[in-house]
Amino acid sequence: MNKEFETFLIKKSKQSSEEIVPVVFDNKKYWLKKARSTKSLFSHRFFYFLTKFEILFPVENKTAKEAMEYETSKIKKFKTLGLNTPLVVFQNSDFFVLEDCGKNVNSYIRKRDITKEKMYFFIDKVILELSKIHNSKQFHGGAQARNFTFKEDKIYAIDLEDSFKDDVDLKLLQFRDFLLLLLSFTKTRANFELDFNYIIDKYITLTKNYEFKKRLKNLANKLSFFIFLSDIKFINKILGRDGKSFFKLLKILKNLES
Repeated sequence: MNKEFETFLIKKSKQSSEEIVPVVFDNKKYWLKKARSTKSLFSHRFFYFLTKFEILFPVENKTAKEAMEYETSKIKKFKTLGLNTPLVVFQNSDFFVLEDCGKNVNSYIRKRDITKEKMYFFIDKVILELSKIHNSKQFHGGAQARNFTFKEDKIYAIDLEDSFKDDVDLKLLQFRDFLLLLLSFTKTRANFELDFNYIIDKYITLTKNYEFKKRLKNLANKLSFFIFLSDIKFINKILGRDGKSFFKLLKILKNLES
């Protein structure tokens, strides 16, 4: 590692209070990510206890340094498996630095004027990359559209710090990944509705996780009472954007084609 580059990075890290800092050195862009702990909020764990909704499955509590070591190791492992992740170009005990891998997919698909052609271009590419991860017997951990980026016709997986206890079933974590991705797709601002049957069928075709469709419908049926509550006017008013997206997804899943 170039000593000048290392000195530059340490200086940039100290100058910014942000957890993720864009930096440019020698005309090349990088992303500096400071070590940060991972944990689920009490409310998150409480609602998982009540609903057993997989999307709320709590992450493992880790210190900042433990989380950073986990994430950088996972990035490197993904690379050995042929999965698209940015290269870790520097790492010390406080932060690590990734090569630039473009803009996050969310920034494209949340544009109000996006065309159907462009929307499904990104959806197809993200589904393909998530399928590659799952077919490699891995999971993402935070598979929202914002945690995939696009550059030079490739999709990259980023923000891989979330982990779970070793005894958690891999299929559950992959199902959670897929739910998170579907949930992020409900938040687009496009002037047309997405075809979730197409999205789900495409993923299932690529991964052969045939049981996931039934699992999705069963989940929505299990939470029917919460869907009913969400439609009550005064409850709907107090739901935030994430809450409304959550119930929108449940309604979509409840009406999936068999």
